[in-house]
Amino acid sequence: MKSNENQQANSLFEALKNDKHQLLVHLLSPIERAAIEQKYYVFEYSLNNIKIQVSSQTCQQLKQISLIKISLFTKILDENSLFLIGEDAKIQMFLDTPIEHHYFPTRLYHTLKGMDCHTMLDVIKLGRGRVSHGRGMGEIGLQLIDELLEKYGCGFLFSK
Repeated sequence: MKSNENQQANSLFEALKNDKHQLLVHLLSPIERAAIEQKYYVFEYSLNNIKIQVSSQTCQQLKQISLIKISLFTKILDENSLFLIGEDAKIQMFLDTPIEHHYFPTRLYHTLKGMDCHTMLDVIKLGRGRVSHGRGMGEIGLQLIDELLEKYGCGFLFSK
């Protein structure tokens, strides 16, 4: 049980550190971010020049609150994620490019076409769950899609 909690704390810390879209900065409160940075160990927090000792019990409560917020936000993103990328022209061009221009292996190309995916935007709209269960889709195909989406900075739209 402890290793799972440590793994969650480490994954939240890594997510906050690698948050290039700065979604977590807007989602989590300053004390929640401080708890993540301290990996949910006892720490001192400064609030308007007043030092507050944050106990281990409070850290655990902050972790639960953070996980709930992130999971709810992820659910909202899954339903409405396409609104986050409208302004970035490079990403938009990538998403609107027909999949035949991405030079996927033949089997992956035909699998995506069979699922009525003509652009990467169609792949994202379909979602990871439905794409992964598509006939002929394997781990290598999903890995190629993930790598391509990460390369253009929109892998979080097709999250695991």
